[in-house]
Amino acid sequence: MKKIISLAALISIAFTFFSCRTLKEIPEDKTAAQIIQMGQNYGGVSDYKSAEFCYNTVVERYGSDPSIYVEAKYELGRVYLAQHKYEKAYNIFTELLDLYDSYGTMLPGSYKKLCNISISQIPELRLQEIQAKNGTVSE
Repeated sequence: MKKIISLAALISIAFTFFSCRTLKEIPEDKTAAQIIQMGQNYGGVSDYKSAEFCYNTVVERYGSDPSIYVEAKYELGRVYLAQHKYEKAYNIFTELLDLYDSYGTMLPGSYKKLCNISISQIPELRLQEIQAKNGTVSE
């Protein structure tokens, strides 16, 4: 029993140590898919700052590819949603929906639906405030 408690304490300390480190740099040889996976891994352990860094890096490096841009921006919106930064999340999801209105057939289809689902996860009163501020209405 003592070994289990010691092991749990050690794992907890290690997790705290590694989760407090914020990602500062991503090697240039990483592909968009690898960086997105890194962002998902960081988001999975609630290291949202590092996840945000990953997704912004993907947009900077590979954002000229519409499919990659949409995926990275969607993931960034999910990071904001997880942090209850609803206005930032809403702005990203509506930006992507606007892109679908203009370039729908050139973009991966699933993200349009995922953006709508994500917007529906914003608390209703907060969503109404954001839409009123932005001058938009819900569909």
